Amino acid sequence: MAATARAQTATDPVVALDEITVSATRIAQPVSDVPASVSVIRLNDVFNNVSTLRDLAKAEPGVSVPVSFGATGNAPRNFPTARSFNIRGLDGNRVLIQVDGVRQPEQFTFGNAQLIGRDYFEPSLYRTAEILKGSASALYGSDAVGGVLSFISPAPSALLAETKRDVMGGLSSSYASSTQEWTHTGSAAGRSGAVAALATATHRTGHEAEPNGTYKADPSSFTIDAGLFRVDYTPAKDQVLFLTGETFTKKTDAAFPSLISATFAGQTGRQRITRDRATLGYDFATTSGYFRNVQARLSWQGAKVREIYETRQSIPVGPPPPAPQTFVPRLRLRDSDFRNRGLSGSVQVESAAQLGGRAHRILWGVDGSETKQTRYEDFSQFDGTTGAFLNKVFVGENFPLKRIPDGKVSRYAFFAQDEVNLDAAQRFIGTWGLRFDHYRLGVSDDALYQNLAKGTPPVGFQEWAVAPKLGLLWRVSAQETFFARYHRGFRNPTNEDLNGSIVNLTTPPVFYRTKPNPALKAETSDSFDFGMRARRPGATYVISVFYNAYENFIETFSPTRDPQLPSSPTDPVVYQSKNINRARIHGAEATVELPLGHYEKSLAGTTWSNSLAWSRGDNLEAGKPLNSVEPLKWVSALSYSAKDSWGVRLTGTTHARQRRVDSGAILALWDGRPPAPVQFVPAGVTLLDLTGYVNVSKNVRLSGGLYNVTDRQYWYWQDVRELDRGRADLQRFSQPGMNARVSLTLSF
Repeated sequence: MAATARAQTATDPVVALDEITVSATRIAQPVSDVPASVSVIRLNDVFNNVSTLRDLAKAEPGVSVPVSFGATGNAPRNFPTARSFNIRGLDGNRVLIQVDGVRQPEQFTFGNAQLIGRDYFEPSLYRTAEILKGSASALYGSDAVGGVLSFISPAPSALLAETKRDVMGGLSSSYASSTQEWTHTGSAAGRSGAVAALATATHRTGHEAEPNGTYKADPSSFTIDAGLFRVDYTPAKDQVLFLTGETFTKKTDAAFPSLISATFAGQTGRQRITRDRATLGYDFATTSGYFRNVQARLSWQGAKVREIYETRQSIPVGPPPPAPQTFVPRLRLRDSDFRNRGLSGSVQVESAAQLGGRAHRILWGVDGSETKQTRYEDFSQFDGTTGAFLNKVFVGENFPLKRIPDGKVSRYAFFAQDEVNLDAAQRFIGTWGLRFDHYRLGVSDDALYQNLAKGTPPVGFQEWAVAPKLGLLWRVSAQETFFARYHRGFRNPTNEDLNGSIVNLTTPPVFYRTKPNPALKAETSDSFDFGMRARRPGATYVISVFYNAYENFIETFSPTRDPQLPSSPTDPVVYQSKNINRARIHGAEATVELPLGHYEKSLAGTTWSNSLAWSRGDNLEAGKPLNSVEPLKWVSALSYSAKDSWGVRLTGTTHARQRRVDSGAILALWDGRPPAPVQFVPAGVTLLDLTGYVNVSKNVRLSGGLYNVTDRQYWYWQDVRELDRGRADLQRFSQPGMNARVSLTLSF
């Protein structure tokens, strides 16, 4: 945020070994002291300003962000959005996203026809983002089986103490040509006596990202208004009582001309995403005593996605082919919303103790949350000529309805962690942890859900889970450490996994319906991570290898028989979530940073950094690859910073071609009309970006960049892993050509 710009140096790297992480162990400590693969990203880095979830993944090994472009399905009702966050090949609801420790709403999807992604955030409100890779269920429970993305907002008392000021503030404005996006942010912080406060507000407007090609994107425009306020009260030196309020609203208007055909006149839509949060917290910290660090949190959060679509098309009436077809115009209006609202709280205590002649750092605490979830849809059909109301029926579905029953998710857990020095010299540090977790999904049956369920009652879920973890840190020297980690992970099935309902019993060629699976089990995983870190005068590097084995991997809405075999309204294809017996993902990651001035004095201020990620995923039950795994990515950057005056960076990013593809996965999305789809696999590409900044004065900074300097046409694998290579509009899913971003920041 603008108010913290002067508190961060111009040369902050994206990955820094001496950054402080909270997510890795729930205890604030340097990254170099934790036995885990974790990255801390400063969100206003002068070389890589973060404005979207995808910006977080640009230079981070093993991380990507699948994006929806809108009209991609057979019955598309999607908006351009970040679908999820992918860590080492797992995404969707297998990755926990949290803001200041508050769990964020789930992804909601029905194949590629309906999608509510995880686009509930304005990064300019936060100071850092932490990416914890691999299972973290021992710390955070279900949904963290693939990793954790944590946004952390600044504390005004700590920020002002760090800058040694009583008042500070800032303004920033930026423009991005790829989306014609303007962003304006203002922030201020101040303190008087025992009270300190901070406020930040952002207004962002933009349009669709224009692809690099002759096929235009479906037009859309969006507006984001977001704000965060926090007030700290410090009654004593070692205590802070605080209140945080956060609000986020994103409005999108879109049209989908890519859908227009001889019988489809057009579709427009409006989407409104809101999320509001309030957190009351208490921190107590001291350097002595058993209760060295106590944190208590109580949070309320409400999130809602409202979508309205207007569709004009012609539909056949009369007997089916081969009889002559007569088409009549129809106007169809669809209105839906998806709501998550609930309370959460936690208390954790950090202690120091001498046990058995060893120094122990002990953490224990409790988590609890209650979240209510609803998904409501209404639909009306009108005569396209006269405007007369006709009915509320579409493909055999009677509206209004609920695609999932009203649900209440309860999570309660006790966790404990012990970090112990295994030798007197403190070269070996062992960590063990355990989480006892109770998860319950309670569902309510009603007439709106039964409009689809057709007499099948919804299924609840209840599970006790025990998630252990082990870690070992070996300090080879003051400059180099090795680490090893084991985590037991789990993910409970969601309301959507268990009860999501969609029906088509009237429109050929494929008749289908979904059905709950009361036998569905929770996923479990065993995750191993081994690595080394070093911060030497001539090099900083992190190297890690990982192996993750999964059991009862949940495949949502899998057909119980071949969907291409003949079906009828009385014998439809039944889709049901099921467990895949075994799956695995393994790979390696490396990050190396070389200060070239160490080797040649004339190159002082010049840094060469590289990151590389490779992984492989397999569905061991079917003997096929996992398409969610990212192909090899290599990022190489050469940077120069002239002390505090100016800097420049040239970045080359290589995305390899996806070599291992389950080409049959796309057939599950096929509606049966020939020709059969064949998976589109984009070619590999190397991209060049040029970014830089100039400190015009002590209080004025100008930064910007040119992206895709060589104007390459390319696609991200995660965006197109469900697309047919025979589509005429493949260019619509490509990334922008050469584009620019510029930002002006004022601080005072």
